[in-house]
Amino acid sequence: MSVFRVRKVAFINFGLLFIFLSCWMSWYIYPLAKSFFVEEDLFYGKVSYAAIPSLFGGSNLPFFDKIFFQINGDTGATFVLYANDDILDRMAEWYDFSASNASEVPLEIYATRVGNKFVVKSMASTDGELSWEELSVDYQFYWCFVGVSAVVVMLIFGLVLVIVGIVHKPKPVVSPVSVENAE
Repeated sequence: MSVFRVRKVAFINFGLLFIFLSCWMSWYIYPLAKSFFVEEDLFYGKVSYAAIPSLFGGSNLPFFDKIFFQINGDTGATFVLYANDDILDRMAEWYDFSASNASEVPLEIYATRVGNKFVVKSMASTDGELSWEELSVDYQFYWCFVGVSAVVVMLIFGLVLVIVGIVHKPKPVVSPVSVENAE
C-alpha cells in the first residue's frame, strides 16, 4: 500500500482528533470564560458539603482540578473553586475543605452564576482571604486566555487537516513493468 493512500485518511483522522480535543477542552473552559462576563454576587455561609472530582482531582491542571462545595445545606447552589495546588496550599493556612472544623468556619464568597453553578471569584473568612486579584486575575483569567488560545489553534489546525485530507489527491500508483514486456 502506498504512503500517499494512507496520508489522506491520516489527515482526516488527525483533523477530527484535534477538533474533538478542542471541543472537549472548550467544554471545561466554558464556565470559567463565561464567569468573566457575569456580575458577581456575595454569599455568606458555612460549607456543608465539599467534593473534589476523582477524574482529575489533585492533578494540578487548570480547568480540570477544581473543588465543588455547597454552603448552608443548600443543595441547589453548588460553588466551583478553580484553583491550583499553590493557591490551595496558601488557602489551607486559614481554611481547608477537608479539616474537621470546615463546617464551622463562616465564609464570605464572591461568585458568579454560570448555569446552575457558581464560579468562585474570591473567598474570605475571619482568619484569611483568597483575594480577587490572586484568584481571578492572576490564575483564572491567565489560564482562561491560554485555554481559549489553545482551543482556537487546535480547532484551526484540525479544520486545515480535514480540508487537506478531503482535497488531497493521491498520486497514481505506477505498477512496475515486468521484464518480459520491457522489450
